[in-house]
Amino acid sequence: MAEQNVGQRKLALKSGLSKTRLGLLLHSDRGKRATMSLIEFQQILDSLGINIVQAIIAVETFQDQALFHDERFSTSLAMLTELFKGLPGMLVSALDEIEGMDGTEVRKEWAGPLRQAVIEKLVKEVTAVMARREHLTQISNLGL
Repeated sequence: MAEQNVGQRKLALKSGLSKTRLGLLLHSDRGKRATMSLIEFQQILDSLGINIVQAIIAVETFQDQALFHDERFSTSLAMLTELFKGLPGMLVSALDEIEGMDGTEVRKEWAGPLRQAVIEKLVKEVTAVMARREHLTQISNLGL
C-alpha cells in the first residue's frame, strides 16, 4: 500500500471490502486484527496488482523485508512466480497420466527428492546459459 501510495479508503473502494472491515483486517495492533479470509486476501492483492503466488513466494523466500525490496532479487521472484503458476495442477496431471497409478501411491516423502531434482536442473540450465553467454562474448571480442 505504501509503495503504491494507496490508503485504506482507496483500497477499500478498489477491493470491494468495506472501509470498516479493511480497518479491522489491517489494524496497526496485531492483537486487534480480525482474521482475514482467503477471499479477502485475494481481493486485497488483486486491488494492489499483486499475484497471490508472488505474494506467497515472497513471504516464503524473504523473511527479511530488506531482501524483498533488494532489486537483485526481483528477477528471481518473478522467475519463481512464473515457475509455480500452474505447477501443482501440472504435477497432478502428470501423475494421473502414469499408467497404473490411482493417486494413492503418492507420498509426502517424495517432495524432498523432487525438490532436489528441480534444484539440480536449475543449476544445470543456468550454468549452460552462462556458458553460452561467455562463448558469445568471447566470439564478439574476437570480432568474429
